[in-house]
Amino acid sequence: MLDSRYLYLHEAMGLGPMWLSQAAHLIIPDAAEKNTAVDNCTAPTHQPTPSSTGKQQAIAAAKTEPAHRSFPQPTNRHRAALQQIISQRPPTALPATQTAVDNSIDSSSHQSIAGELNISFEAIPTALIACTRCNLHQERCTPLPGYGAVNARLLVVSSNPAPPDDSSQQLFSGEVGKLLNNMLAAINISAEEVFYTSQVKCAPNISLRITAEHLHACLPYLRTQIEHIRPQAVLLLGQIFTQLDQNTLAQNLHNIPYVISPHPARLLRQSHLKATAWAALKQLRNYLH
Repeated sequence: MLDSRYLYLHEAMGLGPMWLSQAAHLIIPDAAEKNTAVDNCTAPTHQPTPSSTGKQQAIAAAKTEPAHRSFPQPTNRHRAALQQIISQRPPTALPATQTAVDNSIDSSSHQSIAGELNISFEAIPTALIACTRCNLHQERCTPLPGYGAVNARLLVVSSNPAPPDDSSQQLFSGEVGKLLNNMLAAINISAEEVFYTSQVKCAPNISLRITAEHLHACLPYLRTQIEHIRPQAVLLLGQIFTQLDQNTLAQNLHNIPYVISPHPARLLRQSHLKATAWAALKQLRNYLH
């Protein structure tokens, strides 16, 4: 069954209906439901099981139904987000699933954006709710500022929340969080000694990719967190950090020692990278005292 976020993507991009898989299965709401706007951040409600008579009527209606159905229209929220995302991209084929990063990020562009926002550590959660510094505010359910010890020895930073994190309103949710805590426990770091956050504070639920614009827009929040926490070391999770200029990255981390490790979500899919992660953790252990 297709996720409702993608049902109308072909319309927004000017594609025909054949972009859908022939095996795709869509659930069409009845007349009483067609006027109900579905919010992507609202948990689905339980639908009652139809009676045997209702099933027979539905089968009979399906046999006489025309080949081309008129699907319910997307919500204004979905249409606005999709149109803005598409209008910002050239009309070329979408890239592969690898996260897109602009390698031209430099310290001057970071500093200019950081100077636009002067905020305290305590005010970050409230400020993020009203933040519109990039288009991800249209895709998120809620911004995730981070959590943990404000006097942490270690700062753990991912590139952005994953869609499951956005749904659960918790960074590093589920099996990803369990693996991350086990990784840190292997070098004698407990959860009480860590502050967990991400550079981009909103999940890319529709665009599914992080750009230099998003990294720049959220940098002031991360820099404020670093200045307030002042950890002994920083653990950066994800290949995206290897694609940035390392001198600029060190400056934005206030020259605090850091290591880059594969993200736990990737380790769950590609176990052969655990040796690389373990090497990074051993290096990280040397920075902690």
